[in-house]
Amino acid sequence: MTSVIVSRFNEDLNWLKTHKNFRRIVYNKGKRLADNKNFKVINLPNVGRESQTWLYHIAKNYDSLDDVNIFLQGRIDDLGCMAFQDPNGYLENIDKYGFSVRRFGLLGPLHWNWNVGIEKDIRYKKLWETKKISRSKIGFRKFSENLFPEIPIFVATSYGGCFAVKKELIIANKKELYIELLNILSKHENPIEGHYMERLWCYLFTRNSPLLRSFKDVLLTKIENLIADI
Repeated sequence: MTSVIVSRFNEDLNWLKTHKNFRRIVYNKGKRLADNKNFKVINLPNVGRESQTWLYHIAKNYDSLDDVNIFLQGRIDDLGCMAFQDPNGYLENIDKYGFSVRRFGLLGPLHWNWNVGIEKDIRYKKLWETKKISRSKIGFRKFSENLFPEIPIFVATSYGGCFAVKKELIIANKKELYIELLNILSKHENPIEGHYMERLWCYLFTRNSPLLRSFKDVLLTKIENLIADI
């Protein structure tokens, strides 16, 4: 079974009604939605961005998760190349890594700065200046190292907060880790840690396998080409 888990504020969810092949769960953080036959609605306080929603769902359903879990924001047609507009797109390559996104990104040495560049991003600059995004006492790199003591400098990532992941990868981490993160993300409407988690989901579940396997594939291709030229 595959679930589509949606974090909604006040977005129009008509797009979700057509995807009846999935179990559909909406975590609503805005104006109340009536429960209906199209999807299950669970009302939550508006805290933690979509990251808090994903952690809430995992922590509450850790022992009964579906085989594949697709985590989507309430609106997916404004994220460009960072999200499939059709949730079925996440199933095409889910078996490759157990984790699927429309486009992988890369965190390198310049991306581990304290606030992940939020203070310079035009989308968040005003929120940052008016302190509507919480501050961190330890910064992105230290936050990451507290979760993963041996996290590398280069890490595969996925922006936009939309992805699919298999149950087996979720439960490879202890439930206590998700509860710990949920508590951190539940303290503010727009915590800086929500932006941190957006960059860490891929590593949390895959431990960098997309990056490592891509590097291996490129290396093998080069070796094969060299052998063919001999």
